[in-house]
Amino acid sequence: MIETRLLRIGAPDDPAIELGILEKRSPALDVRLPPILLLHGATFGARLFDLPRAGYSLMTEFASEGRAAYALDIRGFGSSLGGAAMAEPPFRNPPFAGVDEAVKDISAAVDFILKRRSVAGLDLVGFSWGTVAAARYAGDNPDKVTRLALYAPLYAEINATWLDRIADSHDRMRLGSIFGAYRMVTSAEVGRRWNGDLPSGNPALYREDGILELLFESLSALDPRSASQTPPAFRCPNGPLADLVRIFNGLPLYDPAKLAMPALLVRGKDDTTSTNSDALHLLSEIASAEKHYYVIDPGSHFLCIERNRAKLYEQFSRFFTPI
Repeated sequence: MIETRLLRIGAPDDPAIELGILEKRSPALDVRLPPILLLHGATFGARLFDLPRAGYSLMTEFASEGRAAYALDIRGFGSSLGGAAMAEPPFRNPPFAGVDEAVKDISAAVDFILKRRSVAGLDLVGFSWGTVAAARYAGDNPDKVTRLALYAPLYAEINATWLDRIADSHDRMRLGSIFGAYRMVTSAEVGRRWNGDLPSGNPALYREDGILELLFESLSALDPRSASQTPPAFRCPNGPLADLVRIFNGLPLYDPAKLAMPALLVRGKDDTTSTNSDALHLLSEIASAEKHYYVIDPGSHFLCIERNRAKLYEQFSRFFTPI
């Protein structure tokens, strides 16, 4: 039976914030498999990787192979919701929890996991904005990252569609002034974001019934303010959006020449946030002699919880073979 725990550690630079780390592991661990840490994107926290429906937990998939699997909520997300900036009205503070803060949280989580498991290194998976933080951390700490997988990778490519959504209309190099420390995310907004990545106009071709609602319920349940909102909504930090403005203006936030460990890039064919041209550019810049890129069809940005998710799981399983 897979054991599940929510672990807590202090944020390295803010005593008011506790970081939540979800742990899943089998009682019988395969000693050939290092622990694995998953990092979420700019909107959905760690629960994206562990939805409470059979077959919808990437963490369970890893744990069932005999490894200890972890998913971190970066400060301000999910079970790491805390700090003055997330408690005050959003307009009182600038966008909260960007890549610099994320790397601090990742560093604390990695050190905690390595000590907990008595190992020298772990495997690291980043998703979307989490690929930026994962690659930044891995490049600066290659001795602690055994293998690196970037799912829906982001590097540095002009993306006019995204800039239209979030950049300041008068200065496309800046996040729009309407974005304070955090934003409120409703179920309808989750649907618009996901459906906007689907080319067919028919979400049922990609997504099973009830999954969107389950995703929202799982995330909003972690925010004590959600139920008091009309409609219900959970808080989400805007620091990642400020990072995305730079990325989608073609400005990289990490150096792929530092990535010498085995690396995997994988994305859904229909993904309009992580594009094929950006992934190929990143692949060419990664220093590792062992690097792979796979495109899964069909699949959108949120392939990990779509009908075709098994093909993504297969790529992870093949890449993270026993050492």
